[in-house]
Amino acid sequence: MTEAPTQTRACGACSLCCKLLPIAALEKPHDQWCAHCRPGAGGCMIYDSRPETCRTFSCYWLADPAAGEHWAPLKAKMVVQITGGHDAAFDRFVDVHVDRGAADAWRKEPYAADLQRMSAEPRTLVRIFQGHRTFIVRPGEVLEVKRA
Repeated sequence: MTEAPTQTRACGACSLCCKLLPIAALEKPHDQWCAHCRPGAGGCMIYDSRPETCRTFSCYWLADPAAGEHWAPLKAKMVVQITGGHDAAFDRFVDVHVDRGAADAWRKEPYAADLQRMSAEPRTLVRIFQGHRTFIVRPGEVLEVKRA
């Protein structure tokens, strides 16, 4: 008996990371379309010479087969990036970049419950980037980060 091939996820028509994530090498701020992206019309126009940041990026939905289908960026209206800790306090960062057109998507189910679950994992920091607002999700609470 042969095993059925496992389906691999692919970006397909999604280019939401090219809008929501900042890309320092291209001087691209967060929450703005990359000048080199043509969503729905070919994607990245500099694909072969794109920066290392873009080459190595894989959103949560692509990288983790256990991520529910609801985390597909075009469906969720969010791009989730999970990285290793950048300081002594955290081993893992879960950064959620939310599309301005669906600013409260992360507060709705099933996303809110998933983010609460992730925040309960040891040494994990869940951060929500919603336009110019930033939130921290902690078990049982959500805190807005006030900027000076």
